[in-house]
Amino acid sequence: MSINIASGVARGKSKICWLDLRRAGISVIERLAIEEALLRHDPQKRQWAIVGVHDPCYSRSIRTNIPYKKNNCVIVLGIGGKPEELLNLDLVERDAPLLVKRFSGGGTVVIDHSSLLTTFIGRTADMPQVEPYPRNIMQWSADIIFGPAFASMNKLLSTNNFPVKAQKTLVMEKVSCGLESNGKILQIQNETQSSKRTCPDFALHENDYVMGNHKIAGNAQAIIKGGWLHHTSFLWDYVEEHMLYLEMPRKRPQYRQDRSHDDFLLKLNTFFGDNPKVFLETVKEATAQYFELEEVSLKEALDIVNSESLGGMQKWFDGKCRTRIISINK
Repeated sequence: MSINIASGVARGKSKICWLDLRRAGISVIERLAIEEALLRHDPQKRQWAIVGVHDPCYSRSIRTNIPYKKNNCVIVLGIGGKPEELLNLDLVERDAPLLVKRFSGGGTVVIDHSSLLTTFIGRTADMPQVEPYPRNIMQWSADIIFGPAFASMNKLLSTNNFPVKAQKTLVMEKVSCGLESNGKILQIQNETQSSKRTCPDFALHENDYVMGNHKIAGNAQAIIKGGWLHHTSFLWDYVEEHMLYLEMPRKRPQYRQDRSHDDFLLKLNTFFGDNPKVFLETVKEATAQYFELEEVSLKEALDIVNSESLGGMQKWFDGKCRTRIISINK
């Protein structure tokens, strides 16, 4: 099943709040707490689109008594996830990374500074064409947001217009390789940067976002009366050893077979280089095509968390917020 891209436009664009959390200085766990507050407690019942790259661990507004030693990644389990089934407990106990259970369902992901996070909060009154079930929500996001975003990325690649950062090279004194050198820093393009590149098409396969036969993101949903949330962590890059914390899941998509995480996953920078900003910009463009987009600030989101009913980030996190920092007991 696919969603008619024109359906939202034909009946008039609904509004969505665009919240860019890049450089906001909040952690993954603070973001999760904010997302749930917006889903469940926004008094205006607004729709939200949220993007960002976050510190895995350091939180300015949430304190915890559960210790951790590794600060360059966080392991995030779904609300029903069982650490003893999903994690290599020996490695987790040895390295002591931060462990979190989020408020949504879905599987287990490892998030670090290279993970690109996107979140969409929809309201059924504004988007009646999207049935509030995980597969329908994923199909909508693939057809309306991520499919067009990756199509734009691939077009930039195919026309050799993808804005890849050039390397800086210090050239000293003499003439070298036909370049006149004077000690200045020159911008040099790699052969891979200047030649045309192609990559597999983006697709929704079973319950995964894939390119070719490789998974490129983890995703999960939370569904409430009158609305839903769909968040995704895209793998722009990752540290291979961090994936060793994850066991082979008992329930896995058929196309994965028994491939290891390293054989199953794909880093997006394999094709798109070192400029993840372009991806989030194409997501914004696709969002603006379908919605009437209103840019909002982090303060506007935090006003909900800091409202009298929620009492601020720490009280919200310690109280009714379903995201939790957890520990393992062997």
